[in-house]
Amino acid sequence: MEFFLFILIFMLILISFYNNFLSFLIMIEYMVISILFFIMFFNYMNLWIYLIYLILSVCEAILGLSLMVSFSFSFGHQKIEFINLVC
Repeated sequence: MEFFLFILIFMLILISFYNNFLSFLIMIEYMVISILFFIMFFNYMNLWIYLIYLILSVCEAILGLSLMVSFSFSFGHQKIEFINLVC
C-alpha cells in the first residue's frame, strides 16, 4: 500500500515538473535515492549491489546534466521545455 502511495505522489510531482528540464532531472534524482532507500530498508542484499546502483545513478545524473548543457548551447536559453524538443 505504501509503495502505491509513493508511486502516486511521484506521478503528481512529475506532472508538476514537466515544464523545466532541470527540475525534471532533480525529480529523477530524488526518485533514484528514494528507490535506493526503499531497497535498502526492505531487502537485505549484498552491499556491492548498492554500490553498483549508486554508480549507475551517478552516471545517469551526469548524462542528464550534459544533455541539459548541450540543449542550452543548441537552443540558447535555460528554460528548455519538453514540448520543444520534438524533432
